[in-house]
Amino acid sequence: MKTSIVVTTINKPNKVIKKLSRRTKAKNWNLVIIGDEKTTNKFKLNYGDFYSINDQIKIGLKFAKICPKNNYSRKNIGYLISMKKTKVIIETDDDNFPKDSFFSNRKACHYVNEIENKGWINIYDYFLKKKEFIWPRGLPLDELNNNIQISKKTVKKNFYIQQNVCDNNPDVDSIYRIIHSKINIKFKNKKISLGNSLSTFNSQNTTWFKEVFILMYLPVTCTMRCTDIWRSIIALRIMHIDKKKILFNGPTMSQFRNEHNLIRDFTDEIPMFENNKIIYKLLLQLKLKKGQKYYSENLYKCYKKLVNEGILKKKELIYLKAWISDYKKITKGSC
Repeated sequence: MKTSIVVTTINKPNKVIKKLSRRTKAKNWNLVIIGDEKTTNKFKLNYGDFYSINDQIKIGLKFAKICPKNNYSRKNIGYLISMKKTKVIIETDDDNFPKDSFFSNRKACHYVNEIENKGWINIYDYFLKKKEFIWPRGLPLDELNNNIQISKKTVKKNFYIQQNVCDNNPDVDSIYRIIHSKINIKFKNKKISLGNSLSTFNSQNTTWFKEVFILMYLPVTCTMRCTDIWRSIIALRIMHIDKKKILFNGPTMSQFRNEHNLIRDFTDEIPMFENNKIIYKLLLQLKLKKGQKYYSENLYKCYKKLVNEGILKKKELIYLKAWISDYKKITKGSC
């Protein structure tokens, strides 16, 4: 099963990009790197395809023609490019250094225990080697201390979205980073089904299978610190109606975080702190249809609801329509 890796960067090829290039060549995987306005056009790799903004516009995607510059949602273009060639897409960022285990072949089917909670849980608790107070970005702040309940029996399921945690400096919010000046976390190497519980997931180390490619869409009209988190909440809602689960895995990467302004991060995360629980409650009000063939329709309903509630801007629906149109053209209307 052909696999693609999608990365966005505004930097020159660093040690992360170079290792991805070297190892994807050895695996015969695709490597798609999406640049932005700040990325040098002299981006050279031994293996992999780099797309400058001009390259992105030339490929004929509707979304690429209208996507704003200097926006993390340009990663959507990399997803669409990869869908033409592959059945598995792995996404990451240029500050996540891959361990050798990152290059293992992905499989959808797993035998795992399942989380039995029905509400929000702190997924990091399951992977900690020692008791620490740490939580993933996007977890509502009034839900940090919920104890995880795990089934005794294992289940066999296909998991079309799989999130791996990252060692060293994992994905946490600005509040945690402001409090903790030094972060060095080591997670256990194990896996668990999220079941029907709720947990956000990010775009740092995530595997998507073709059955749910349509759900990869990153919203454009919100901040960078919200986009992948809000995508995850929408995906959770659609997956739950279809009784599909999300798998969380142990670390296959170590994050060595790019420089950030934490106060700016905090400002960009305020809509996330305010709205994450509200978003899921709003989406529960929708009557969504079961079945993969309705995913694009359900996706549009979810985003229209958030636009109507003022959480996303009206222009979001223009971007989303372009994304859905491109997706259907690439996949020949399979969803």
